[in-house]
Amino acid sequence: MRKIYFVFALCVLTLSCKNDSKSTETVTETASQYETFSGMFLYLESEKAAVFQAAGDQMYGVVVDDQMFALNEKCKVYKKQDHDMVPVVIKGLKKVNTIENAWPEIIEVKEIISVQEPRNGEDGTIIIKNNQ
Repeated sequence: MRKIYFVFALCVLTLSCKNDSKSTETVTETASQYETFSGMFLYLESEKAAVFQAAGDQMYGVVVDDQMFALNEKCKVYKKQDHDMVPVVIKGLKKVNTIENAWPEIIEVKEIISVQEPRNGEDGTIIIKNNQ
């Protein structure tokens, strides 16, 4: 009788472990379908437009949605003026923009990884210092 309980418990344990691994794989696949972008973000409330400047000076439009507004709220802490760009790292989907006279590609923000304080001269301006 003990052998039957042992075999039954072993079967239940084996079946429950198989289900756990499938659910973990699904979560990993969903998270990995987004690209990670690192660059500068700017949202102009007066224009209702957002842009993202990635490394290498590639510019993208940003889809204006709840995630973009959440990103903008985090960036407001570091903005001194309306036109200040803030360094961010995000995950999102890159899409072709169907709107004419706009950026050719847009990013839909899916996850905010980090928002950093801008360093001096990180707005694209080159600063030359004389160390004498």
